[in-house]
Amino acid sequence: MRWLEMVIDVPAQAAEAAAAAVLEVVDAGFAWEERGGTVRIRAYLPEEGFEERYRRLGERWRRVRQVFPAVGPWAPAVRARAVDEWAEAWKAHFRPLPVGRRLLVVPSWERHRVDPGPRIPLVLDPGMAFGTGQHASTRLALELLEEELEGQPEPRPVLDVGTGSGILAIAAALLGARPVLAVDIDPGAVRVAQDNASANGVDDRVRVAAGTAAAVRRQPPPGWAVHLPAAVTVANITAAVLAETLDDLVHLTRPGGALVLSGLVSEATDTRDLEERCRARGLEIRRRRRAEGWEAWRLAVPN
Repeated sequence: MRWLEMVIDVPAQAAEAAAAAVLEVVDAGFAWEERGGTVRIRAYLPEEGFEERYRRLGERWRRVRQVFPAVGPWAPAVRARAVDEWAEAWKAHFRPLPVGRRLLVVPSWERHRVDPGPRIPLVLDPGMAFGTGQHASTRLALELLEEELEGQPEPRPVLDVGTGSGILAIAAALLGARPVLAVDIDPGAVRVAQDNASANGVDDRVRVAAGTAAAVRRQPPPGWAVHLPAAVTVANITAAVLAETLDDLVHLTRPGGALVLSGLVSEATDTRDLEERCRARGLEIRRRRRAEGWEAWRLAVPN
């Protein structure tokens, strides 16, 4: 399969909003690189269906320009990438990363060269899936997940919606959750997450399936129903998608449980709209973490 790489530079002050717009459409690969007063965004889409997604990106980009006029038009440099080239491009931006108080995210190609010390190594090969821990939205979700699972007397079931590389699901398993149910709309991400779970020795605790939160609510995959609703549900997507699927996420989380939401651009209209929807549902934000213009919430699901 061939992939198309899109590269575009944006002013640093608009980078978070631009990244959020791209991530509403791109669910396979994304990276950014700070370059002084600008940020270079790289996004990857499969060649199949590229034109439609490119058009949708243009629509979202116009919304960004309404808020940040300094952002140029949607005219990224586009070039074809073979799968192995895509993987090498990722490696250039992916280094061991301490997250929270206990985790160390380690690229699979460096696992034998890194001493994790007292931290728990989380070995990861992103493949064609989003989620390496390098992006603030993933780090914030990992930190809130760690806080929620810390000091629990017994393992609790966790649901990860939009698992991508499986990083959040695997972290939950390494931090003591059991079982961990992970779902992603992209079958390629499902394969990547399964491989990463196996590489971390938690494939007996992490179950991965293709689908959406709505599909899981309607008809859970075989063997999942007994563990639902989950004690903790985590979703690192975008505010707009989270707002659309909020009812499903709440339904899939047990009363008194926790909902961890990330991928939220601070001060963005979509984020404010999501917060209003959460309040209307009786969800209380117990913890709010921010970094690099992004934020994540840990909410209490009412009894």
